[in-house]
Amino acid sequence: MKHNLPVQKQPMMRTVIVGLLPAVIASIYFYGWVSMGILLLSVLTCIITEWLFARSMKCKVTEASVVTGILFALVLPPTIPIYMVIIGAAFGITFGKMAFGGFGCNVFNPALTGRCFIYITFPIHMTARWVPAANFSDFPGGFAAWRFLPLSGKLSALTTATPSHAYRAGAEKLPDLLQLVLGNINGSFEKLGETLFIGGGVLGEGSAVLLILGGLYIVYKKAAKWRLVVSFLSVYTIVQIILHSLVPELSPPLFYGLFSGGVFLAAFFMVTDPVSAPKTSAAQLLYGSLIAVVGQIIKTFSLFAGGIMFAILIGNMFAPLMDHTVRYFKRNQK
Repeated sequence: MKHNLPVQKQPMMRTVIVGLLPAVIASIYFYGWVSMGILLLSVLTCIITEWLFARSMKCKVTEASVVTGILFALVLPPTIPIYMVIIGAAFGITFGKMAFGGFGCNVFNPALTGRCFIYITFPIHMTARWVPAANFSDFPGGFAAWRFLPLSGKLSALTTATPSHAYRAGAEKLPDLLQLVLGNINGSFEKLGETLFIGGGVLGEGSAVLLILGGLYIVYKKAAKWRLVVSFLSVYTIVQIILHSLVPELSPPLFYGLFSGGVFLAAFFMVTDPVSAPKTSAAQLLYGSLIAVVGQIIKTFSLFAGGIMFAILIGNMFAPLMDHTVRYFKRNQK
């Protein structure tokens, strides 16, 4: 029996896909074509999973599932096993989206729901086997290889740290600001007599400048609410300054804290999720601020160097309440 795959067209989601293209291209250069393999597998898994539910619900597959697949792939390390990509993408669509009734009904960000699941279930693969990214002097870098390996072919023996992990580990030499902004983040540092290499974290956080350009594009096209971006980044900056002054051994300086790790990927493409974020203007400002504060606290004082993922999921839980509270006060003021 032949089944067609009806797709619900969503111009806003297509705009987001265009905004993500610079980060996708950069991920290929930094890590190799394995990045595109992970991305395509993630997108295909998301579409098929949603289609299985859409058949019984007699509805169409949304183009939002493509965005979910891309975002999920971009928050994965380049060494992630194939089966984990499939498990995480299927889990995110199933329990982050379709369990609530499909697009427009979900409380949680599906891409981060899937990542949270595999982050907790497979912590070693998600945090301890990251590889150095290509330098700009390595051109054509990953464009000429399935997996970019600047050191040796023994990937299983390679253990690296992201810049955020390296800072908290007490590294004496770290990438400079220009490296962090552009994405050229390779290096090494000595810790207790052991040499660790500073490499990339996840596929999508390699180049801050490309994320900013893509993010500004979707804000300009009104596919993302500027209040969410501004409130998150402004409060994140303020808290970064405060924490660095109080606990400098745990919280890096301002620009290092902003440009190392997926801050801009979260700010433009995760916090702004049109379904799980609040709809009212005042609630959006509060929502972005809450995620920034919680994310900084988790990142600084917990075992997780990056706590924005957990902060966004926590913010998702409070988004409906924020909208309800804002509307309640507006009604009572009339």
